Amino acid sequence: MADEAIRPAEAPVTFQQVLGNRGFLLLWVGQFVSSFGDWLAILALFSLIAFRWNGSPEKVAGIFISFILPFAVLGPLAGVFVDRWNLKRTMIASDLVRAGLVVLFALATTAWHAYAVMALVSVVSSFFLPAMNKTIPHLVKREELMVANALNAQTIHLTKIVAPAVAGLLVAWAGEKACFYLDAVSFLFSAGMIALVKIGGAQEQAAALKAAATNAEPATERGLRAVLAEFREGFAFLNGHQALRFVVLAMASAMFIIGAFNALIAVYVRETLHADSKIFGALMSAIGLGTIVGAAWIAKFAQHHSNTRLVVCGIFGMGVGVLLLALATNSPAAVACSLALGLAASAVLIPSQTMTQQETPPAMLGRVSSTSISLMTVAQLIGVAISGKLAAWMGIRHAYLLLAALLGIVGAGGYAFATKFHLPGPEPVNE
Repeated sequence: MADEAIRPAEAPVTFQQVLGNRGFLLLWVGQFVSSFGDWLAILALFSLIAFRWNGSPEKVAGIFISFILPFAVLGPLAGVFVDRWNLKRTMIASDLVRAGLVVLFALATTAWHAYAVMALVSVVSSFFLPAMNKTIPHLVKREELMVANALNAQTIHLTKIVAPAVAGLLVAWAGEKACFYLDAVSFLFSAGMIALVKIGGAQEQAAALKAAATNAEPATERGLRAVLAEFREGFAFLNGHQALRFVVLAMASAMFIIGAFNALIAVYVRETLHADSKIFGALMSAIGLGTIVGAAWIAKFAQHHSNTRLVVCGIFGMGVGVLLLALATNSPAAVACSLALGLAASAVLIPSQTMTQQETPPAMLGRVSSTSISLMTVAQLIGVAISGKLAAWMGIRHAYLLLAALLGIVGAGGYAFATKFHLPGPEPVNE
């Protein structure tokens, strides 16, 4: 595979260097606290529906569906407004609105109340996430993006490991409402951190884009038609850019497999390993730990490597991880395979996000980012939806073998595609 144009040989960017950037540090700390609060609330919500209200599996799954669907449906259009609006105000307003919404979980008396609140939280989050992704390139240098994205990935997965234990203790001690209130406080904290961030250049570009759009179209053509036109513009750019199309499809494929894998893991533990919830928790924690370690490895050693090559290797690695997990006959082996799966997943998600930020013009990054999130969300939802029937038809072990084969096919296709078109990567930047 032809390598991408890579940076001249120089000392690799370090975590300390990126965290030394005050703007990024404030954003990162705010997201660490907010992500931890989110997991407290989500786990408390599952506890509320499953245990306190004795909800059926379908009702518990409804929480996941109510969060996923708004992202899938509204995400691409939300990106149009993110590209128009002031990034800082968008993120602060999103945090403040979500702080008020999560308090409503404490007032819910039925699962449908919880679904409605979760859907509203998802709608607001569909604006926040692309705004944050668009903000990061304004805070760090181009060559620092890989490390910045690795730090964010570590934050998310660290909270996945720590939050369940804390949520369990907190629910037992103070009840689910305490978790909802703490999540609201975490959103307020995040808004406060973002308020201190200076986003250089973002507001000027957004204002210029908005002025250009206003001057280019008569008043009768604005509104929904203008929104759809801008969405089509962003989608056309994404579809016409071979490298971005490749990494977005790679991420969607990975999320499809992750969705199917996660939906079946509890049954795998019960029927294949003949183990209990402790091993289930160990496997999930191992995946999170693997992603954290993988993010650290990528940030330290992979900065001078082709992003497309990293993505292809990550897809193959995920396939090997799922294959070995299907063949595992005991719990320690399954935990080791889960660790490897997390390592490989980081090699797909972090370089893909970095390339998206590097290759997309700033004026379109909100639309491209939100479209990518939407496609990944849909892929994950499809994976979850078909996994049960797949396992019922062929069994858990054979279902995992099929997922591993699919990853191998995607990896081979990605390698051939990247080799044929010599996909471009980040240009060297001399600051």
